[in-house]
Amino acid sequence: MDSWKTLAIALLASVSTQAVSGDGANPIAAAIFLTISAPTILIGATTPLTTEPPEIFKSAKTDALTFIGSDGEIRGAEFEQASRHYRTTYSPPLMSDMQLAQAISTSF
Repeated sequence: MDSWKTLAIALLASVSTQAVSGDGANPIAAAIFLTISAPTILIGATTPLTTEPPEIFKSAKTDALTFIGSDGEIRGAEFEQASRHYRTTYSPPLMSDMQLAQAISTSF
């Protein structure tokens, strides 16, 4: 995925440089190109950074299943770390521990 981002940025830079600095370049067309292309590529390149769940949730799946199976009695270390991460990231928390465990177990 990183090579795709690098390629997209290099392509944008080369095309936008040609559009802006070419002989007889239409400045309006260059401005429109930059206005449309730059944000589109920037959003496309950064979206995985915001939609990828933290690795801590992926590693907590087994403990989350144990938490659900024990009706909240058994709290594994990895689920506890995921729960603490969730509580510090989302204040006030949007889910109870049981809901968080269910979300982890069904999503990862």
